[in-house]
Amino acid sequence: MKQSAIEQAQAAPLENNGPGYEGYIGKPECARRLGRTVRSVDTYMALGIIPFYKLGRTVAFKWSEVDAHIKAHYRVGTQR
Repeated sequence: MKQSAIEQAQAAPLENNGPGYEGYIGKPECARRLGRTVRSVDTYMALGIIPFYKLGRTVAFKWSEVDAHIKAHYRVGTQR
């Protein structure tokens, strides 16, 4: 039985889907991982607090880059 192009694409392994490949996450997932709202993520993007990729109207994040950027540029507050 002949497969359609969609079925072939779904069945074919992705070239970049190896052990070292990290996928992109969307704005809602980034907000969930940060424990903030999606609107807060929008603000962080506008202020340059978190790195992001924008393709047209789509915004994507690599969690490792977001996490590393926050750890490198911001510190955890301590109580005195």
